[in-house]
Amino acid sequence: MKKLLYILPLTLSACLKDTSSTVNFGTVKPVIEQLNSANYLNQTTAGQANLYSYFMQLRVDSTYLASDSVVVDVGGPLIGKDVTVTLGVDTGAFDAFNNANGGGFALLPAGTYAWTNGNTATIKAGKGTAACYLTFHTDQIDFTQPYILPVSITDAQGQTISGNYGKTMYAIIPGNQYMGLYQSVGNRVMGENVYIINDLKQVYDLSAFFVVQGGYPTAPNPNPHGPYVSALIPNAVVANCADQTVYLSIGEQMDLTVDPAGGVTVTNDNIYGFGKQTYKLISGSSTWDPVKHAFTLSYGFIDPYSGDTSVVQETMTRLR
Repeated sequence: MKKLLYILPLTLSACLKDTSSTVNFGTVKPVIEQLNSANYLNQTTAGQANLYSYFMQLRVDSTYLASDSVVVDVGGPLIGKDVTVTLGVDTGAFDAFNNANGGGFALLPAGTYAWTNGNTATIKAGKGTAACYLTFHTDQIDFTQPYILPVSITDAQGQTISGNYGKTMYAIIPGNQYMGLYQSVGNRVMGENVYIINDLKQVYDLSAFFVVQGGYPTAPNPNPHGPYVSALIPNAVVANCADQTVYLSIGEQMDLTVDPAGGVTVTNDNIYGFGKQTYKLISGSSTWDPVKHAFTLSYGFIDPYSGDTSVVQETMTRLR
């Protein structure tokens, strides 16, 4: 004879109240920290407590100027007043990090960068984040060297500074001239249907990650779709394909390869193996404008299931 199992209803709040080990979230105080997610990239150094290494990728182009930012945030409850956070280069933290990881790193030379508008960032009352920008002179950086930029929060106007994320070691690596954040406008035409493209697209050169550590966490390694990435790639980037319907629902991504004359070939992502290969992309007449920093793309594909043909026209202009 089968027994019926009856589950008694439980009141979650009562359980929490009756458990002496429950955290009282009303006593949690805000802390000021650098906004870094868990670092799964630099696997050789991420095991050292409070000495995590994160990548800061700098675009290298004909201007030889690159910018990036250190983002600070409030961990825990927001603060009801403005808080000015001061940042500084922490050579002591670098020495501890370097010693803990075999002594193979080098401090990024001071003359290769500067704080763009001072070394402070103000988190506004009731807000969660603020950014402090740096400008780098990429022609003065030898990217074959394992440079680290150690940044610490040195003052937070009396607020508690995080013990885990108050200091960050940024490993400096290059990116080619085509990487960056782009505004993409255009359309995808499928039969009588027109899908408008008006999106922000992050365009990536990830070859430096492969060179530095031999792979990338979310990319096949070795790549089943193409050659293994073993050197910096100066003329190709990867981006989301077409409109949001395609890359959010399907996960299709594309490689953009620029030739010396400024022509661009659009293909499936065969460099890194990201995304899906649902559609076989067919490249049309596409170009790169080095003055406007813009891709003008024409490409298409046929849905293998429905047989529907899509033709895409989009212009991607770099914002930063």
